[in-house]
Amino acid sequence: MNPRSNFVRFLGRHAGLSLFVAGGFVVLLHPTDTAWWAARLLGLATLFTMAGALALRPASDRPRWHRFLGWAALAALLGHIGVVAGMQPVFWRWFTWAVPVEIVAGVLAVAAFATALIAQSSSWPRRWLGPILGHRIHRFAGYMLASAATAHIALVAGIGMFAAVIMLAGLAILLVEGFLRERHGVALVVSLALSAAAIAALAFGPLAGPRLELLRRSPIDHANFLHTDHGNLSCVGCHHNFTDRAGNENCLSCHKRISTTEAMRIDRMFHAFCSDCHRTDKHAGKAFGPIDDCKGCHGKPVDGVIDHRRGRQ
Repeated sequence: MNPRSNFVRFLGRHAGLSLFVAGGFVVLLHPTDTAWWAARLLGLATLFTMAGALALRPASDRPRWHRFLGWAALAALLGHIGVVAGMQPVFWRWFTWAVPVEIVAGVLAVAAFATALIAQSSSWPRRWLGPILGHRIHRFAGYMLASAATAHIALVAGIGMFAAVIMLAGLAILLVEGFLRERHGVALVVSLALSAAAIAALAFGPLAGPRLELLRRSPIDHANFLHTDHGNLSCVGCHHNFTDRAGNENCLSCHKRISTTEAMRIDRMFHAFCSDCHRTDKHAGKAFGPIDDCKGCHGKPVDGVIDHRRGRQ
């Protein structure tokens, strides 16, 4: 093996994977609700085992490691979906065309995983596509899975810029390593570009406007907020409009109108605002409200009135 091949292998196996693991540890340092740790750990396990499967491709000296890591990633992914669906049944109320782009990235990751699995493990695609084309689709779907899964984690509100940058750097190294080692690099780049373009079209492109307009027309889903739970906070920390003379109307109706970009979505703004404050309180050892727990804030109405008792810490 020539020095260039040794460097490429080192780059993919060690540098990319090390950055993924480092980014994962940074994510783990961010406080969350106790019940949410299982979902977070399973999601990160999916990302790590998938990255390992990409770095350790099938070869004569390790014929089973790639397959083992692939099945482990599938088990972790199914566990992640099961835990989220089981803990957060209210999540499906918001699974509409206006769903946040990080959830779209998660759905794309699941679709890419299914494509990779079907292309390599099912007999009829191999007969229809042929073994060579089926294997290529399997590899390209794996890279799209890595890209979408990383975007899913990096874009979630509250993860933090530092963790997102580290994980995206690890992804970039794995993709460069794949581009250098693949004989059909153009097809690899095209498939990844299509995946990135799909997310960009939803976030910034022509599809962003209709999605945000639907979000602005949707009914406001009030959170279980009690002023008595926030008596030790300064009022202007939330009600800035009374000090900057921006108006005296309801905060949600105003912020709906200014939600003109994916980064300024009303749900993203309030999720980051509330969860970051709760996360800071948990860091400080104080009583804190829900951080990632959807139903902790968005409880079901009781006789037409929001049950404020749900989700309080």
